[in-house]
Amino acid sequence: MSRMKSVEDIAAEVRRVMRSRMYLPDAVWPLAVKVGLPGKDELESDIVKVHDNNNAIRRWADGHGCGLEYVTRRMGTPVRLVSKVLIEDEATALRVIGRRDAAEYRKMRERAGRLCDRLGVEPMLAMKAVRKTHDQSDVDFELLIRASEFFLRYDVAGRRPRAVPLAGFSAKWLDQSHKVRRRAIELLCGLDDLGLDERPRECRFRYLDPALHRSPDMVAVQPWNAGPSCGIRYVVICENKDTYQTMPPIDGGLCVFGQGFAASDSLPLLPWLFDDAGQDIHVAYWGDLDASGFEILSKVREAGVSCESVCMDRETYEAHREFGTEFTKDGKDIRTQVPQMLPGLTDEERNLYESLCTGEGVDCLRIEQERITMEYAASRLTSMGFPVRHQGIDDVWPVRPVPQAAGGTRDMHMGD
Repeated sequence: MSRMKSVEDIAAEVRRVMRSRMYLPDAVWPLAVKVGLPGKDELESDIVKVHDNNNAIRRWADGHGCGLEYVTRRMGTPVRLVSKVLIEDEATALRVIGRRDAAEYRKMRERAGRLCDRLGVEPMLAMKAVRKTHDQSDVDFELLIRASEFFLRYDVAGRRPRAVPLAGFSAKWLDQSHKVRRRAIELLCGLDDLGLDERPRECRFRYLDPALHRSPDMVAVQPWNAGPSCGIRYVVICENKDTYQTMPPIDGGLCVFGQGFAASDSLPLLPWLFDDAGQDIHVAYWGDLDASGFEILSKVREAGVSCESVCMDRETYEAHREFGTEFTKDGKDIRTQVPQMLPGLTDEERNLYESLCTGEGVDCLRIEQERITMEYAASRLTSMGFPVRHQGIDDVWPVRPVPQAAGGTRDMHMGD
Protein backbone atom coordinates (compact mmCIF):
# COMPACT_ATOMS: atom_id res chain seq x y z
CA MET A 1 0.00 0.00 0.00
CA SER A 2 2.91 2.30 -0.65
CA ARG A 3 0.92 4.57 -2.99
CA MET A 4 -2.39 4.77 -1.15
CA LYS A 5 -2.71 7.46 1.53
CA SER A 6 -3.95 6.62 5.00
CA VAL A 7 -6.31 8.76 7.07
CA GLU A 8 -3.27 10.22 8.85
CA ASP A 9 -1.63 11.06 5.51
CA ILE A 10 -4.76 12.86 4.31
CA ALA A 11 -5.04 14.91 7.49
CA ALA A 12 -1.35 15.83 7.28
CA GLU A 13 -1.81 16.95 3.67
CA VAL A 14 -4.73 19.19 4.67
CA ARG A 15 -2.62 20.70 7.49
CA ARG A 16 0.17 21.46 5.03
CA VAL A 17 -2.24 23.16 2.63
CA MET A 18 -3.90 25.15 5.41
CA ARG A 19 -0.54 26.40 6.65
CA SER A 20 0.23 27.66 3.15
CA ARG A 21 -3.25 29.27 2.89
CA MET A 22 -3.10 30.83 6.35
CA TYR A 23 -1.66 34.08 4.98
CA LEU A 24 -3.63 34.23 1.70
CA PRO A 25 -6.66 36.56 1.64
CA ASP A 26 -8.70 34.30 -0.61
CA ALA A 27 -8.72 30.54 -1.08
CA VAL A 28 -10.48 28.42 -3.69
CA TRP A 29 -12.71 25.61 -2.44
CA PRO A 30 -13.22 22.69 -2.47
CA LEU A 31 -9.79 21.29 -1.74
CA ALA A 32 -9.30 17.87 -3.33
CA VAL A 33 -6.79 15.50 -1.73
CA LYS A 34 -5.82 12.59 -3.95
CA VAL A 35 -5.75 9.29 -2.11
CA GLY A 36 -3.40 7.51 -4.51
CA LEU A 37 -4.87 4.40 -6.04
CA PRO A 38 -3.10 1.05 -5.72
CA GLY A 39 -1.73 -0.60 -8.81
CA LYS A 40 -2.98 -3.95 -10.05
CA ASP A 41 -0.23 -5.96 -8.36
CA GLU A 42 -0.76 -4.19 -5.05
CA LEU A 43 -4.51 -4.63 -5.26
CA GLU A 44 -4.14 -8.35 -5.93
CA SER A 45 -1.54 -8.96 -3.20
CA ASP A 46 -3.01 -6.70 -0.47
CA ILE A 47 -6.72 -6.71 -1.24
CA VAL A 48 -7.71 -7.00 2.44
CA LYS A 49 -5.48 -4.10 3.52
CA VAL A 50 -6.70 -1.99 0.62
CA HIS A 51 -10.32 -2.64 1.59
CA ASP A 52 -9.61 -1.87 5.27
CA ASN A 53 -7.87 1.39 4.39
CA ASN A 54 -10.62 2.33 1.95
CA ASN A 55 -13.30 1.75 4.60
CA ALA A 56 -11.30 3.71 7.19
CA ILE A 57 -11.15 6.69 4.83
CA ARG A 58 -14.90 6.51 4.20
CA ARG A 59 -15.72 6.42 7.92
CA TRP A 60 -13.29 9.26 8.67
CA ALA A 61 -14.62 11.41 5.81
CA ASP A 62 -18.20 10.87 6.95
CA GLY A 63 -17.29 11.86 10.51
CA HIS A 64 -15.65 15.11 9.36
CA GLY A 65 -18.22 16.09 6.72
CA CYS A 66 -15.89 15.54 3.76
CA GLY A 67 -17.03 14.56 0.28
CA LEU A 68 -15.60 11.63 -1.65
CA GLU A 69 -14.92 10.74 -5.25
CA TYR A 70 -14.67 7.11 -6.34
CA VAL A 71 -13.26 5.02 -9.13
CA THR A 72 -14.04 1.41 -9.92
CA ARG A 73 -11.32 -1.17 -10.39
CA ARG A 74 -11.99 -4.69 -11.63
CA MET A 75 -10.38 -7.77 -10.18
CA GLY A 76 -12.81 -10.51 -10.99
CA THR A 77 -15.54 -8.35 -9.48
CA PRO A 78 -15.77 -4.53 -9.47
CA VAL A 79 -13.98 -2.84 -6.54
CA ARG A 80 -15.12 0.71 -5.67
CA LEU A 81 -12.23 2.75 -4.24
CA VAL A 82 -11.97 6.29 -2.90
CA SER A 83 -9.85 8.35 -5.30
CA LYS A 84 -10.22 11.82 -3.74
CA VAL A 85 -11.29 13.35 -0.45
CA LEU A 86 -13.11 16.66 -0.97
CA ILE A 87 -12.77 19.39 1.66
CA GLU A 88 -15.76 21.52 0.75
CA ASP A 89 -14.95 24.71 2.66
CA GLU A 90 -12.78 26.36 5.32
CA ALA A 91 -14.95 25.18 8.22
CA THR A 92 -14.55 21.55 7.13
CA ALA A 93 -10.78 21.98 6.73
CA LEU A 94 -10.51 23.38 10.26
CA ARG A 95 -12.34 20.33 11.63
CA VAL A 96 -9.89 18.09 9.81
CA ILE A 97 -6.65 19.73 10.98
CA GLY A 98 -7.49 19.60 14.67
CA ARG A 99 -8.16 22.06 17.46
CA ARG A 100 -4.62 23.41 17.96
CA ASP A 101 -3.84 24.05 14.28
CA ALA A 102 -7.32 25.45 13.71
CA ALA A 103 -6.85 27.89 16.62
CA GLU A 104 -3.58 29.13 15.14
CA TYR A 105 -5.17 29.55 11.71
CA ARG A 106 -8.10 31.51 13.13
CA LYS A 107 -5.78 33.72 15.19
CA MET A 108 -3.66 34.70 12.19
CA ARG A 109 -6.77 35.46 10.11
CA GLU A 110 -8.27 37.48 12.96
CA ARG A 111 -5.04 39.46 13.28
CA ALA A 112 -5.11 40.31 9.59
CA GLY A 113 -8.71 41.49 9.91
CA ARG A 114 -7.76 43.82 12.78
CA LEU A 115 -4.99 45.36 10.67
CA CYS A 116 -7.42 46.00 7.82
CA ASP A 117 -10.07 47.50 10.11
CA ARG A 118 -7.83 49.72 12.23
CA LEU A 119 -5.10 50.73 9.79
CA GLY A 120 -7.04 50.62 6.52
CA VAL A 121 -4.45 48.44 4.78
CA GLU A 122 -5.20 46.02 1.96
CA PRO A 123 -5.77 42.35 2.90
CA MET A 124 -2.65 41.13 1.08
CA LEU A 125 -0.44 43.63 2.89
CA ALA A 126 -2.11 42.77 6.20
CA MET A 127 -1.41 39.08 5.65
CA LYS A 128 2.22 39.85 4.85
CA ALA A 129 2.59 41.76 8.11
CA VAL A 130 0.87 38.99 10.08
CA ARG A 131 3.20 36.40 8.60
CA LYS A 132 6.23 38.53 9.49
CA THR A 133 5.06 38.84 13.11
CA HIS A 134 3.75 35.29 13.49
CA ASP A 135 5.64 34.67 16.75
CA GLN A 136 4.65 37.93 18.45
CA SER A 137 2.48 37.53 21.54
CA ASP A 138 -1.08 38.81 21.56
CA VAL A 139 0.01 41.75 23.72
CA ASP A 140 2.86 42.66 21.37
CA PHE A 141 0.60 42.38 18.33
CA GLU A 142 -1.85 44.86 19.86
CA LEU A 143 1.09 47.16 20.63
CA LEU A 144 2.22 46.75 17.02
CA ILE A 145 -1.14 48.11 15.83
CA ARG A 146 -1.00 51.02 18.28
CA ALA A 147 2.58 51.84 17.26
CA SER A 148 1.61 51.76 13.58
CA GLU A 149 -1.28 54.13 14.29
CA PHE A 150 1.22 56.48 15.96
CA PHE A 151 3.76 56.38 13.11
CA LEU A 152 1.01 56.99 10.55
CA ARG A 153 0.33 60.31 12.32
CA TYR A 154 3.76 61.46 13.52
CA ASP A 155 7.25 61.75 12.05
CA VAL A 156 9.88 61.02 14.71
CA ALA A 157 12.91 60.80 12.41
CA GLY A 158 16.12 61.56 14.27
CA ARG A 159 14.93 60.40 17.69
CA ARG A 160 16.39 57.50 19.57
CA PRO A 161 14.00 54.50 19.71
CA ARG A 162 13.62 54.77 23.47
CA ALA A 163 12.71 58.45 23.19
CA VAL A 164 9.71 57.89 20.91
CA PRO A 165 6.66 59.00 22.97
CA LEU A 166 4.59 55.84 22.76
CA ALA A 167 2.22 55.97 25.73
CA GLY A 168 2.05 52.74 27.74
CA PHE A 169 5.00 51.08 25.97
CA SER A 170 8.26 49.82 27.47
CA ALA A 171 11.08 52.13 26.39
CA LYS A 172 12.88 49.07 24.98
CA TRP A 173 9.96 47.93 22.81
CA LEU A 174 11.36 49.61 19.67
CA ASP A 175 15.01 48.73 20.25
CA GLN A 176 17.07 47.60 17.28
CA SER A 177 17.01 44.04 18.64
CA HIS A 178 13.31 43.92 17.68
CA LYS A 179 13.94 44.22 13.96
CA VAL A 180 10.97 42.09 12.93
CA ARG A 181 8.40 44.31 14.62
CA ARG A 182 10.09 47.46 13.26
CA ARG A 183 10.04 46.07 9.72
CA ALA A 184 6.35 45.23 10.18
CA ILE A 185 5.57 48.81 11.28
CA GLU A 186 7.41 50.18 8.23
CA LEU A 187 5.44 47.82 5.99
CA LEU A 188 2.09 48.81 7.49
CA CYS A 189 2.91 52.52 7.32
CA GLY A 190 4.33 52.42 3.80
CA LEU A 191 7.76 53.64 4.98
CA ASP A 192 11.18 52.55 3.80
CA ASP A 193 12.61 53.37 7.22
CA LEU A 194 11.36 54.83 10.50
CA GLY A 195 14.34 57.19 10.47
CA LEU A 196 15.28 56.51 14.09
CA ASP A 197 18.71 57.50 15.36
CA GLU A 198 20.36 54.33 16.61
CA ARG A 199 22.59 54.12 19.63
CA PRO A 200 26.23 53.79 18.50
CA ARG A 201 27.62 50.28 18.41
CA GLU A 202 29.79 49.35 21.34
CA CYS A 203 32.61 46.84 21.70
CA ARG A 204 33.73 46.00 25.23
CA PHE A 205 37.17 44.50 25.83
CA ARG A 206 39.89 44.16 28.45
CA TYR A 207 43.59 43.38 28.52
CA LEU A 208 44.71 39.89 29.49
CA ASP A 209 48.44 40.63 29.33
CA PRO A 210 49.84 40.54 32.90
CA ALA A 211 51.47 43.94 32.40
CA LEU A 212 48.11 45.55 31.59
CA HIS A 213 45.45 43.28 33.07
CA ARG A 214 44.72 45.67 35.93
CA SER A 215 43.69 48.36 33.46
CA PRO A 216 39.94 49.08 33.44
CA ASP A 217 37.72 47.61 30.75
CA MET A 218 37.48 49.69 27.61
CA VAL A 219 34.43 50.35 25.45
CA ALA A 220 34.97 51.40 21.85
CA VAL A 221 32.23 53.39 20.09
CA GLN A 222 34.55 54.37 17.24
CA PRO A 223 37.16 52.17 15.52
CA TRP A 224 40.04 51.45 17.89
CA ASN A 225 43.26 50.67 16.02
CA ALA A 226 45.81 50.62 18.83
CA GLY A 227 45.67 46.90 19.62
CA PRO A 228 48.75 45.79 17.67
CA SER A 229 50.76 48.81 18.82
CA CYS A 230 49.92 47.83 22.42
CA GLY A 231 51.46 44.43 21.82
CA ILE A 232 48.22 42.51 21.36
CA ARG A 233 48.79 39.26 19.46
CA TYR A 234 46.15 36.97 20.95
CA VAL A 235 42.42 37.68 21.19
CA VAL A 236 39.68 35.59 22.80
CA ILE A 237 36.07 36.52 21.98
CA CYS A 238 33.74 35.29 24.74
CA GLU A 239 29.97 35.10 24.50
CA ASN A 240 29.30 35.06 28.24
CA LYS A 241 30.10 37.98 30.55
CA ASP A 242 31.14 35.80 33.51
CA THR A 243 33.66 33.98 31.33
CA TYR A 244 34.84 37.28 29.85
CA GLN A 245 35.53 38.62 33.35
CA THR A 246 37.38 35.54 34.61
CA MET A 247 39.67 34.73 31.68
CA PRO A 248 43.22 33.96 32.89
CA PRO A 249 46.25 36.13 32.01
CA ILE A 250 47.58 35.65 28.48
CA ASP A 251 50.82 37.28 27.35
CA GLY A 252 49.94 39.77 24.63
CA GLY A 253 46.29 38.91 25.13
CA LEU A 254 42.97 40.73 24.87
CA CYS A 255 39.47 39.46 25.75
CA VAL A 256 36.45 40.78 23.85
CA PHE A 257 32.88 40.53 25.16
CA GLY A 258 30.98 39.25 22.11
CA GLN A 259 27.45 39.79 23.49
CA GLY A 260 25.90 36.95 21.50
CA PHE A 261 24.52 37.80 18.07
CA ALA A 262 25.78 41.39 18.45
CA ALA A 263 29.35 40.15 18.01
CA SER A 264 29.49 40.43 14.21
CA ASP A 265 28.12 44.00 14.42
CA SER A 266 30.47 45.22 17.16
CA LEU A 267 33.74 43.62 16.03
CA PRO A 268 34.28 46.12 13.13
CA LEU A 269 35.17 48.59 15.90
CA LEU A 270 38.38 46.55 16.19
CA PRO A 271 39.33 46.66 12.48
CA TRP A 272 42.75 45.05 13.01
CA LEU A 273 40.98 41.71 13.73
CA PHE A 274 39.80 41.39 10.14
CA ASP A 275 41.48 39.42 7.40
CA ASP A 276 42.25 42.41 5.20
CA ALA A 277 44.04 44.26 8.02
CA GLY A 278 47.21 42.25 7.47
CA GLN A 279 47.92 41.92 11.19
CA ASP A 280 49.38 38.76 12.68
CA ILE A 281 46.67 38.26 15.30
CA HIS A 282 45.57 34.85 16.62
CA VAL A 283 41.83 34.96 17.36
CA ALA A 284 39.72 32.37 19.20
CA TYR A 285 35.95 32.40 19.54
CA TRP A 286 34.33 30.72 22.54
CA GLY A 287 30.55 30.46 22.64
CA ASP A 288 27.84 28.25 24.12
CA LEU A 289 27.60 24.67 22.94
CA ASP A 290 24.19 25.13 21.34
CA ALA A 291 22.72 26.00 17.96
CA SER A 292 22.95 29.74 18.57
CA GLY A 293 26.61 29.50 19.57
CA PHE A 294 27.53 27.98 16.22
CA GLU A 295 25.33 30.43 14.31
CA ILE A 296 27.18 33.32 15.97
CA LEU A 297 30.55 31.70 15.22
CA SER A 298 29.63 31.40 11.55
CA LYS A 299 28.47 35.04 11.41
CA VAL A 300 31.77 36.23 12.93
CA ARG A 301 33.77 34.34 10.31
CA GLU A 302 31.48 35.45 7.49
CA ALA A 303 32.02 39.05 8.62
CA GLY A 304 35.74 38.60 7.90
CA VAL A 305 37.33 37.53 11.19
CA SER A 306 39.51 34.42 10.85
CA CYS A 307 39.14 32.66 14.17
CA GLU A 308 39.42 29.22 15.68
CA SER A 309 36.66 27.91 17.89
CA VAL A 310 37.64 26.81 21.38
CA CYS A 311 35.64 24.39 23.56
CA MET A 312 33.06 24.00 20.79
CA ASP A 313 33.65 20.38 19.79
CA ARG A 314 32.44 16.86 20.51
CA GLU A 315 35.22 16.19 23.02
CA THR A 316 34.22 19.22 25.10
CA TYR A 317 30.54 18.26 24.80
CA GLU A 318 31.18 14.71 26.02
CA ALA A 319 33.37 15.94 28.91
CA HIS A 320 30.66 18.32 30.16
CA ARG A 321 27.40 16.69 29.05
CA GLU A 322 26.22 16.21 32.65
CA PHE A 323 26.05 20.02 32.94
CA GLY A 324 23.83 20.43 29.89
CA THR A 325 20.24 21.64 29.95
CA GLU A 326 16.99 21.20 28.07
CA PHE A 327 15.50 24.44 29.36
CA THR A 328 15.75 28.16 28.58
CA LYS A 329 16.39 30.76 31.26
CA ASP A 330 12.59 31.09 31.55
CA GLY A 331 12.16 27.39 32.31
CA LYS A 332 10.72 26.57 28.88
CA ASP A 333 11.84 23.64 26.75
CA ILE A 334 14.60 24.40 24.26
CA ARG A 335 13.05 23.61 20.90
CA THR A 336 14.65 21.62 18.15
CA GLN A 337 15.04 23.46 14.86
CA VAL A 338 15.91 23.00 11.21
CA PRO A 339 19.67 23.59 10.72
CA GLN A 340 20.57 26.70 8.77
CA MET A 341 23.10 26.90 5.96
CA LEU A 342 26.17 28.19 7.81
CA PRO A 343 29.10 28.59 5.41
CA GLY A 344 31.38 29.75 8.23
CA LEU A 345 31.57 26.35 9.96
CA THR A 346 34.08 23.55 9.50
CA ASP A 347 32.79 20.05 8.76
CA GLU A 348 33.33 18.97 12.39
CA GLU A 349 31.54 22.06 13.72
CA ARG A 350 28.72 21.58 11.23
CA ASN A 351 28.19 18.01 12.38
CA LEU A 352 27.85 19.02 16.04
CA TYR A 353 25.68 22.03 15.12
CA GLU A 354 23.19 19.82 13.28
CA SER A 355 23.00 17.48 16.29
CA LEU A 356 22.31 20.41 18.60
CA CYS A 357 19.55 21.60 16.25
CA THR A 358 17.79 18.27 15.83
CA GLY A 359 18.67 16.53 19.11
CA GLU A 360 20.01 13.50 17.23
CA GLY A 361 23.10 12.00 18.84
CA VAL A 362 23.13 14.34 21.88
CA ASP A 363 21.66 14.16 25.37
CA CYS A 364 20.84 17.86 25.64
CA LEU A 365 20.59 20.83 23.28
CA ARG A 366 22.69 23.28 25.28
CA ILE A 367 25.82 23.38 27.42
CA GLU A 368 26.35 26.97 28.46
CA GLN A 369 29.82 28.45 28.21
CA GLU A 370 30.17 29.15 31.92
CA ARG A 371 29.65 25.44 32.66
CA ILE A 372 33.04 24.71 31.06
CA THR A 373 35.76 24.98 33.72
CA MET A 374 38.36 27.69 33.17
CA GLU A 375 41.09 25.12 33.79
CA TYR A 376 39.76 23.08 30.86
CA ALA A 377 39.45 26.13 28.60
CA ALA A 378 42.94 27.36 29.51
CA SER A 379 44.43 23.99 28.56
CA ARG A 380 42.61 24.14 25.21
CA LEU A 381 43.87 27.64 24.51
CA THR A 382 47.41 26.55 25.41
CA SER A 383 47.20 23.66 22.95
CA MET A 384 46.17 26.21 20.28
CA GLY A 385 49.35 28.22 20.94
CA PHE A 386 47.96 30.88 23.29
CA PRO A 387 50.56 31.77 25.98
CA VAL A 388 48.21 31.27 28.94
CA ARG A 389 49.55 31.77 32.45
CA HIS A 390 48.07 28.91 34.42
CA GLN A 391 49.14 30.07 37.86
CA GLY A 392 46.13 30.64 40.07
CA ILE A 393 43.66 28.77 37.87
CA ASP A 394 41.90 26.38 40.23
CA ASP A 395 38.63 24.77 39.27
CA VAL A 396 38.63 22.03 41.91
CA TRP A 397 35.55 22.26 44.10
CA PRO A 398 36.41 22.07 47.81
CA VAL A 399 34.42 19.38 49.57
CA ARG A 400 32.78 20.22 52.88
CA PRO A 401 33.60 17.77 55.66
CA VAL A 402 30.72 15.57 56.84
CA PRO A 403 29.45 16.88 60.23
CA GLN A 404 30.37 14.63 63.12
CA ALA A 405 27.67 13.31 65.40
CA ALA A 406 27.91 14.13 69.09
CA GLY A 407 30.15 11.70 70.90
CA GLY A 408 32.24 10.66 67.90
CA THR A 409 32.00 9.79 64.23
CA ARG A 410 30.01 7.18 62.38
CA ASP A 411 29.46 6.07 58.84
CA MET A 412 26.58 7.74 57.00
CA HIS A 413 24.17 5.29 55.38
CA MET A 414 20.89 5.76 53.62
CA GLY A 415 18.12 5.23 56.13
CA ASP A 416 20.13 6.27 59.19
